[in-house]
Amino acid sequence: MNSIQKNGSETLTCFYMVILLALVSGCSKQKTRENMNAKELTAHAIELNKKKKYEDAIAYLEELVRRFPDHANLASHKILLAEMYFKNKQYGASQEVFEHYNQFYPSDKQAEYSKYKSLLSMHYQTLSHDCDQTATEETIRLCDEYLNNSTYNQYRKDVQDLKRTCQNKLIDKEVYVFNFYTKHENYDAAHKRLAYLKEKYLGTNPGLEARLLYLECKLAQREKKKDRVKENLDILFKKYPESQFTQMAHAMTSPTPFVAF
Repeated sequence: MNSIQKNGSETLTCFYMVILLALVSGCSKQKTRENMNAKELTAHAIELNKKKKYEDAIAYLEELVRRFPDHANLASHKILLAEMYFKNKQYGASQEVFEHYNQFYPSDKQAEYSKYKSLLSMHYQTLSHDCDQTATEETIRLCDEYLNNSTYNQYRKDVQDLKRTCQNKLIDKEVYVFNFYTKHENYDAAHKRLAYLKEKYLGTNPGLEARLLYLECKLAQREKKKDRVKENLDILFKKYPESQFTQMAHAMTSPTPFVAF
């Protein structure tokens, strides 16, 4: 091969190498989230959602909402972000975004759904009855806001059931405290708990009466007030002969009582 051919071959080889390097370099420089436009961010989030990669989808949606606050589809982006939080069990974040959506877009067709998912997100943050019940009380407040809106009907039964569940949890918390006071012979405090339960819940929960009568029997027996025990037991047999609480009260006062909650 003469020098001219050799030089030409080397030149051509160098040319192809430059093109190849350019292609490789271009492929390696894929766009980061920070460099994507709104359409690209949305597409990535939707694709990741389909793959159930919720945490990654959230990152794209958060970037979208942060960088494009005036986007025409901002409302849709926000509710999609709230959905991703909910699916990823980030209930605090989902509740905040759903509630904000409901308050900021009260006339939107998704407003009722957002309120429902807001209170549901709050409910999933509630703790067992022997722990702090702030989230339970907040869930009830959100349920009341939903139920007091006459235009909300799609999830009404579910919300009513959820409110009842939360109220029962609060009742269980009060009974837990009542049992603690009774066990430690703080009878004045135990009486106050029973009075509070009657005032707060008996009017809207008539089925609670049998349980309260049983608790009064339990407290009266601890205080050695036999007449009071008999009085409450008679009421239980008369009004609630088939109730488990009647059976529990009777067993408690029998010669071989069993330990009840």
